[in-house]
Amino acid sequence: MKIEAIQLARILVKATAHQVEVRDDVKAFVAFLAENDMLDKWREIELAIGKVWKEEFGASSIKVLSAHPLTQEARKIIGEIAPGAELSTAVDERLIGGAIIRIDDKRIDGSITGQLRALRKSLLASV
Repeated sequence: MKIEAIQLARILVKATAHQVEVRDDVKAFVAFLAENDMLDKWREIELAIGKVWKEEFGASSIKVLSAHPLTQEARKIIGEIAPGAELSTAVDERLIGGAIIRIDDKRIDGSITGQLRALRKSLLASV
């Protein structure tokens, strides 16, 4: 029976999703791949892990570009909404206020600068 990369990714995600330390599980997983001559699937599995994580938890990666640093409360809320998602943040004062959020492949522009840009575009289109 041929095991697909997505199936292997699901196994690894389920085994490690709620653990803080996953080193031993990952070592055992890699040993399993080696024993079954499947190490050549590692890149496919690695790509599938993000997809599986997104299926399980709603997001695998969240990037927040905000006008001001995120508060601990905001970080906590993001963690509750998308547990286990990789969160990266950056500050860009040019946004004036609000934030631009990327959740995997979706982009949400809630910045003041983005709203002003959209208003300008709308006004120019109506002229």
